[in-house]
Amino acid sequence: MRAALQSRQRVNRRHTSTSAKGLRESGYAFLMALIMVVTLIIASQEVMENYATQGRRIREQETIWRGEQVDRAIRLYYHKTGHYPQTFDDLQSGMAELHFLREVAMKNPMNKVDGSWRFIYVNAAGQIIGSVKYATLQQMAVKDLNHGKIPPVTPGAVPASSLASGGNQSTQSGSQPGSSNDDDGFGQLQNPLAALKPTGPVDGPVPGAFLTGVGGKTDAKSLIVYKGGKKYLDWEFIWNPIEDQARAMQAQQQQSGGGAGGLIPGLTNLPGLPTGLTGTGTGNSGTPGSSGTPPSISTGAPAAPSNPTPQPSPDASQQNSD
Repeated sequence: MRAALQSRQRVNRRHTSTSAKGLRESGYAFLMALIMVVTLIIASQEVMENYATQGRRIREQETIWRGEQVDRAIRLYYHKTGHYPQTFDDLQSGMAELHFLREVAMKNPMNKVDGSWRFIYVNAAGQIIGSVKYATLQQMAVKDLNHGKIPPVTPGAVPASSLASGGNQSTQSGSQPGSSNDDDGFGQLQNPLAALKPTGPVDGPVPGAFLTGVGGKTDAKSLIVYKGGKKYLDWEFIWNPIEDQARAMQAQQQQSGGGAGGLIPGLTNLPGLPTGLTGTGTGNSGTPGSSGTPPSISTGAPAAPSNPTPQPSPDASQQNSD
């Protein structure tokens, strides 16, 4: 009996040891399975985030492409018709059997609400209306051609009146156009263009102004930095004829072996716009642009006349008669 009891106790101890070992192994297996599940979840989240980021980057690139297509379409429309488009639809149906903009480019991929763009206008004086970055065409050209900065000017090189014309004339407190810049110590003056402020977004068409570009409407950070814009609201696609002339003249100077000189900082070498801002305005009678032939934009030099045969002014005719 005692031998049988001892044998049974040995069997029980062996069974208990085997069961404990099995439980330990089962716990290790469960822990490993749990770790694998958590690892898979984390990996899948990273994959989904990378996929979403990649998709967002693709939409941003598509937005930039479409915005630059609008810029190009406005340029083509101007050179074909001699005036700016009045509305966005003019780029599609402004001329019979001639479309300047693809239909796909009329939608903003980053605007999930309705796909619309923010419209930017320019008036006969060269003021940009609806932009969050630029106040005038002159200021835009100087900024874009100088990597987003407005350099100081040398006294006598750039007339302050010509640089500040056609836009918001307000200045910063304690700073006047043409005031000395004490930081440089080289007799340079503060560029009056630096004091001009953009109007910001506008609602609806602007009387007496013409469509010159589009911009983003979403106030959210972007993955791609476009021309210094880190938000979609800062992305603007504007056709600026002054920039076209400046780049063309700069290229000619470089090909001839000369430098850019004072072309970029002050834009004083420009002869004027090709034919001026000509077009049909949307304003009432007496509003700039309502007559259909607004005056040319001043760029610091006399603009090229739109009429090759100059007509004598009333004062000149009176002097001749006297």
